[in-house]
Amino acid sequence: MLASRLFRSHAWFLPLVSCADGVSEIENCIFNLVECLNLVSDDEVQQEALATKLLQSWLQSASAQEEDNGPLRAAALAHVMDLAEAASSHPVLALGVGQALHSFFWWGVRPQPQPSSKLAPPDVQVARAALTLHEQAVTFAGCDIIDLELDTFLARKCPWRWRFAFLIGSELGLELALAQQDFAAAAATFSHLHARFGSLQRLPHFAGSKQRSPMRLNQNWDFFPAADQYPIWPRNRWPPFGEFVERHYDIFKAGLEAFLQDDPGRHFGAAARFQSGLTPRSQDWARIKLIHSGGQSELCKLPYLKRSCELLADRPEIGPRCGTYLSGASIARLLPSAQLKPHLGTHPRLTLQLGLRAPSGATLTVAGEEVAWTEGKVIIFDDTYMHKVQHRGEETRYVLVAWFCHPCDNGWRQGQGEQWLAENPLPEWCGGGGGGYSAPPVPGYSEPI
Repeated sequence: MLASRLFRSHAWFLPLVSCADGVSEIENCIFNLVECLNLVSDDEVQQEALATKLLQSWLQSASAQEEDNGPLRAAALAHVMDLAEAASSHPVLALGVGQALHSFFWWGVRPQPQPSSKLAPPDVQVARAALTLHEQAVTFAGCDIIDLELDTFLARKCPWRWRFAFLIGSELGLELALAQQDFAAAAATFSHLHARFGSLQRLPHFAGSKQRSPMRLNQNWDFFPAADQYPIWPRNRWPPFGEFVERHYDIFKAGLEAFLQDDPGRHFGAAARFQSGLTPRSQDWARIKLIHSGGQSELCKLPYLKRSCELLADRPEIGPRCGTYLSGASIARLLPSAQLKPHLGTHPRLTLQLGLRAPSGATLTVAGEEVAWTEGKVIIFDDTYMHKVQHRGEETRYVLVAWFCHPCDNGWRQGQGEQWLAENPLPEWCGGGGGGYSAPPVPGYSEPI
């Protein structure tokens, strides 16, 4: 039986996900989810994690097989919404169902056709349900209990739970106010968020935060609480990596142009098939890796990308010399009328983007601050704030993007050697820095539920 196999496994959910007939077993479990969870474990923490994993695996498989199958997606969304109702009496479901709605149905069953330059709107019913579910997940984990032990508060990823609920709520309020012009509903949403933010500010973990808006909450603050925090980093706070990349713009630009002439879209098209559902359509956004945690990618063997890769591979801020999640560099493509849904990162790092082809109409919004790309100019931002991308223009945008170690990360800094440390002292605005990815607030703090 399925349950007996799961109990025999040390990693109690892996056989369900990885066995040869796993898709049918996942489906059987999904359509009897509460009963399935009770068979597997009587531990509610494990049940919450398993529900989240099962829903993500099921929907990823369905999306990969039938991206354009409207009836299949409609049936899947209907079942997820049924689970959303069930979560009120079975709160172990709340987080997984809320994440499923955000990850796979932010725009509903499928984005509706829009006039030129108008972006697909989020589905208000989905957003409302996702907000309720994420708030239920906060309560389920005890994240609204003032005297909860701090280590427990962090181990249960309470800061992330709160931030994600505010992300959903903020976008819902903006959609109601700006797009639908339903000011009464928008006012009610923002009033609710204001009250919830007041509750958050009374929690010990957030007592030292200087932020006065839920949009200004970021996870890097958990790692570097005494450091200055910026959604979009001002140039006078840039680490040397920013100036370095901007200085070598001509090389990165030439590499891209030669690559596009030789391969107009094959690599990007292939990469788009595996992107993580951030866009309404899989082809809207894609990135091809140049540098990753193991060093240079296979694309670096191409003669016109070789010099770009050599320059980047020599930097201590990315790749193997950094170590934080996704540390590396890629070239990212964004098609016209595309958008990346609101999301936030959880790992201690910063993001750099260099405009390579930067047509008008493409913008990045981080914690409410909007900026447009310029060819030859770098943007450095903190992706642990809520952020999104929108392209209302008519030409494809290309950027060099790098996720790199935070300059206040003492663990990373100590690994660079005495000479580097002498030449690159810890900035005063780091406030002493923090342990970063190698010494998180609690073990596994950056990892998913």
